[in-house]
Amino acid sequence: MYVERAERFIVAFNKIEKYFNQQIDDTSYVPFFRAVLRLRKTDAIVNRYHNDLLEYSELRNAIVHERTEVNYTIADPHIEVVEAIEKIAAEMVAPKLVIPTFAKTLKVLQADLTVKSVLNVIRETKFTQFPVYRSKQFVGLITDKTVLHWLAGQLNGNFNEILKTPIIQLVDDRESEPNYHFIPRTMDIYQAESLLLKMYKKHQGIAALLITEDGKPNQKLLGMVTPSDLLHVP
Repeated sequence: MYVERAERFIVAFNKIEKYFNQQIDDTSYVPFFRAVLRLRKTDAIVNRYHNDLLEYSELRNAIVHERTEVNYTIADPHIEVVEAIEKIAAEMVAPKLVIPTFAKTLKVLQADLTVKSVLNVIRETKFTQFPVYRSKQFVGLITDKTVLHWLAGQLNGNFNEILKTPIIQLVDDRESEPNYHFIPRTMDIYQAESLLLKMYKKHQGIAALLITEDGKPNQKLLGMVTPSDLLHVP
């Protein structure tokens, strides 16, 4: 029924407004639309949906303030709109986290492994990004493109000797800032998406978020988020 759709819309809207109040924690009242504009700068979920939220604010005002009878309003929220705002409210109240969303088995390489061995791994598997460790200490991240570019720079050398090079040299030869960042398993997927996109633009290419319990490098890797993973973010 129409009334049920309007009520569902208001319930979801109120959940979002409560979330805003918790995030802003201001002693004075902050109107919904101003809360959207303020929080979009720091809250990845609000930023993702800010245009929709501003439109929902206008619809909510029409439903609540322009009601002409107890069971009648001039605003008619379509079921698609109701379901959309309910989805946003659910994501704010209980957002999906990077674990288990991006939990995966990673191919970890030891720093003394040779370039030839890495090429064999690339050939035999579908892995394209490799966390590199010296024993249990994380030392860097290399990709299949890292290996390709490094090999291209060694064309004038003895190829057999080049293939014997330990991959730690590829890590040490990187002159740019690290293209990875460690994040805790409790980070929500929209925070991760926002952080990864900033890193991707900064490095103008592949970047990765490495997931551990508390976002510390000395902890066990639980998963990884790459630009291609963003295709699966709802």
